[in-house]
Amino acid sequence: MVRYGRASGCARNRMTKTSRGGGAYPAAWHRGPSSRWRATHYPLITKPGSRLCRAPYPEAMMNTTGRVSPASLLTALILAITAFQLALSMTIPALPAIIAGLGGDTGAIGLAQALFALAGAVATVFLPLSDRFGRRRYLIAALVAGGLGALLCALATEPGLFTAGRVLQGFGVVALPLSNILTHQNLPPARFGRALGLLSMVNLGVSGADALLAGWLADTYGHRIIFWIMLGFQVVTAAAVTRLLPADAPDRSRRPDWPGMVVLALGVVALLVGISNGSTWGWTSPATLGALAGGLVLLTAFVVVEKRAARPMVPVGRLRSRRTWPLLLVPIFAMGALFGLTVFVLPLYGQNAQIGLGMSALTFAALISVPSSVLNCVCAPIGGALALRLGWRRLLLLGMGGMVAGMIALTAFLPVTWIVVAAAACVGALFFGFAGTAANGLAVLLSPRESASFLPAMMSCAFSIGAALGVSVSVSMLTLLGSATQGAFTATVGVLTAMSVLAMLAAVLVPSPVPAERVPA
Repeated sequence: MVRYGRASGCARNRMTKTSRGGGAYPAAWHRGPSSRWRATHYPLITKPGSRLCRAPYPEAMMNTTGRVSPASLLTALILAITAFQLALSMTIPALPAIIAGLGGDTGAIGLAQALFALAGAVATVFLPLSDRFGRRRYLIAALVAGGLGALLCALATEPGLFTAGRVLQGFGVVALPLSNILTHQNLPPARFGRALGLLSMVNLGVSGADALLAGWLADTYGHRIIFWIMLGFQVVTAAAVTRLLPADAPDRSRRPDWPGMVVLALGVVALLVGISNGSTWGWTSPATLGALAGGLVLLTAFVVVEKRAARPMVPVGRLRSRRTWPLLLVPIFAMGALFGLTVFVLPLYGQNAQIGLGMSALTFAALISVPSSVLNCVCAPIGGALALRLGWRRLLLLGMGGMVAGMIALTAFLPVTWIVVAAAACVGALFFGFAGTAANGLAVLLSPRESASFLPAMMSCAFSIGAALGVSVSVSMLTLLGSATQGAFTATVGVLTAMSVLAMLAAVLVPSPVPAERVPA
């Protein structure tokens, strides 16, 4: 915990050492940023020969060397998350222009997009490096990589250079988990929930406005202008993060667990490759089975490596704990259900004139895509505020329960247009706004102290695995049953509903965060 000097030192602006890692932080933090909050949440501690002294912030909040206002903190983090969202969303409507401008090789551009996602998964696996070298540095490095990637994409005249740029841009996915951790470190609990909801809203985008802008720019000026805009935004964001976020106090005692991180990264990539391509290669093909088996073998090897490591990424016992595996299963199954529904099944069914709802692309966007995006953004801040009243676990259960109810309604009344419109919007809002916000908050609060970045990093990987799983399962179901019948679509939505039920069952097993304990004298 903390080496306490005489109580009189608590009122002085001196540096206090922590026993873990010998890091330092200003004792002036004992008086702020909110002395009323500190007096409420942290107990009185006594030491023989000293007067009463308030306990300092928990260890998770001891790694900055300066104070930062909530406004400055959230400004920097919102910019960082937006920078990645632009790299993710603005390329989607511009894909036809990109393919035409780089030689018409659809497969090569598709590979670049796939490697963008895989690079993000690898970057999150290595997120525990931020515990050793500083989270501010890690975030700035990701922003620099994203800026360089945007530059390569803007200058690319052939798919190879474009692919290299997209890989570098994929590293920016660490912005959200890092932002969640930094928010927890620098804000009191009363503000943490609301801030997390705000960050979740930004991560969901602003009602598709960026995609609409990208489509107009690509049609009017070509795809390169989009990446020049991304580059300019990355530069501004990197400067803002450097200026507004306080520097971390490096923990020199932490040694990176390179073998563990490498094995885990390879395992996650192998699983993502197998799941993403299962519907294309065939689930029983040697390539798919080899990738999935290789991923499982590597994840098993990760456990063995961690058992033998002198300083593991996370104690193996934590992996078996209910504080870890149930929470990771929630986004795998829930994101799979939602992504398969909204990205693949509903667009096909909604615009099918023979057996579906017979909407045009514009009508589908106006009735389903845009309302869902708007409701997601509205519910995310509300979810963060509700977490303070209900608790994070109850918010998770509320969101998952509502999502399951909406999925059941979709399965039972898929041919009814108004039910599809209402249920699709509610399902997305309840997951992203409530359950997703709660899952990200719990990942920060339940992560082990010895590796505060581990669980948020794995949460990001779980979202990626879930998205790939949902699309692959949906494609496989419609391929197997045929997409020309009502029964095929209903059965596919039913399978996705079963995935959401599995996510709900996993959510029930997630424990509540343990409140701050009183430290004995």
